[in-house]
Amino acid sequence: MPAPQKTNKTAKPEALSAATRAQFQNVAYRGAVPLKSFVGWVTVIIVAAVLVGALFASLLVGQRLGQLVADTAARVELQAQGRAHTLTEWAASKAGMGKTIEKAEIVRIFATESGRLASPANTPPLQGIEPDMVRAVMQQKPYMQQLLNEFVARNNLSGAQLLLPGGQVLLKAGAMPQALPEGTVTDVVRQSAGKILPLQVASTGVGTEVTMDVLRPVQALGPNDTGPVVAVLWYNLPVGENLARLVAATQLDREGERTAMLQQAGTQAQVVGRNALATLPVPYPEVLHRLATGGDAVRVVQPSLIDSKPVFATVRQIPGTPFAVLQEYAAERALGIMELYKPGIYLIVTLGMVVLASLMLALTLHLMGQRNRTRVKLLGQTMDALVRVVEARDPYLSGHHSRVARLVIQVGNRLGLSVGERATLFYAAQLSSVGRILVSQGVLTKKGKLTDAERDQMEQHINQAVAVLGDIEFDLPIIPVISQMYEREDGSGHPLGVRAEKISRMAKVLGACDAFVAMTSDRAHRKALSKAEALKAMSTGAFAPDVTAAIKSERT
Repeated sequence: MPAPQKTNKTAKPEALSAATRAQFQNVAYRGAVPLKSFVGWVTVIIVAAVLVGALFASLLVGQRLGQLVADTAARVELQAQGRAHTLTEWAASKAGMGKTIEKAEIVRIFATESGRLASPANTPPLQGIEPDMVRAVMQQKPYMQQLLNEFVARNNLSGAQLLLPGGQVLLKAGAMPQALPEGTVTDVVRQSAGKILPLQVASTGVGTEVTMDVLRPVQALGPNDTGPVVAVLWYNLPVGENLARLVAATQLDREGERTAMLQQAGTQAQVVGRNALATLPVPYPEVLHRLATGGDAVRVVQPSLIDSKPVFATVRQIPGTPFAVLQEYAAERALGIMELYKPGIYLIVTLGMVVLASLMLALTLHLMGQRNRTRVKLLGQTMDALVRVVEARDPYLSGHHSRVARLVIQVGNRLGLSVGERATLFYAAQLSSVGRILVSQGVLTKKGKLTDAERDQMEQHINQAVAVLGDIEFDLPIIPVISQMYEREDGSGHPLGVRAEKISRMAKVLGACDAFVAMTSDRAHRKALSKAEALKAMSTGAFAPDVTAAIKSERT
């Protein structure tokens, strides 16, 4: 290799063909992905894994939420049915209190005859009853009164009255809180059926209480014991405490669940309390339309009728009464488990996806590592074979490539080059003279000064190196570095004659180290220079000062 690089007019850019210039300018690094791009892809993979994990977790959360809503709705439905059944039996028991009066034969005879006396034309005659018996019964009015008094006392009623179909009071016991709505007695008589009226708030000596009015038909004696209605038994009883116990929470109820009793008062909907009635802003028909449909309606979280908080709710009517059961479950409590479930499932699934992506990435890296190790091994074998061929053709190059390889590593360390850059320099140093295989033996071993034509042929070995190595896919930018190793800082190099700013840092290091080793080694046309002489020859501006300084610091 020539010692100092001389300006070669044939190597100037203007002397090169367009094809040759393109050959050097378009040499690309086609190997492994750079670290920055690799980190970018790793980030993309992890972000994608997180997004996929979040989507999958969202689907799981949605599925769990749907199941929880369905379970909550089913629970609300079952509780409403159970409470409605209890209140239906309770209402039936309150309506059944009057049977001891309404079914007593003596009371029915008394009511029939009393009606005959009050309105003979509208009262049916007694059939199969002796007149003497009738007279005897009518003489027992004090006994009838005593019977009604005992009925009131035994059942803890506020009061009771036995009314004729026209509304006249036949017997009364205790204190009735108010008058009956107009037409109530007439409806019971016409339908021959009992009736429970909407609850009312009555005043007592110690405050107020919620009371219930019950009307029961008293039928005349007949062949089938189902004669016409001859009287109406009306009794009033306090129910506030009793109802409060029936709708109170039990040990089986969960926090956030509550039962309330509603009633229809005209078109209004009222909530029944222990000793008060609260009118709701929503009419009773709308309450039934909104909540009594059941099924999907229960699965919808909606404002509570009582305090407007979000709830699952349903309504069940009590047959034969103006009452209904309102069952609610606070949505915050019903769905509270989701506050624990959601973060956990998101964390677990997302981490699982990240771990899976990491494992896939690790596997990819492992396979890439195996591939790279195999390629490095093959590259090393190929490189050793090519170096042996080159050094066999030119005995003066024996050991040259290994010396350059050691020197570029040392200089690279001093200059703080990365591991990848030092590896690139190491392999480039070994392969830089491959093109000499195509240089004639006579030029390689000529002992005298080379002619311009011979020098041009020698310098073409870099073109030949790029051509030989161009089809090999390296994981490092070896070819671009080799293609620029003979360019110089002052533009005196070849093949393009570019200056410092256009020469890569690795090419500067490789070119300087190659020149230094060549100068300090024997060649066919000259003896080796000393280290000082070589460094002096390199200090004319052709080489980067920091690189020559690094070479000077090394023991070579």
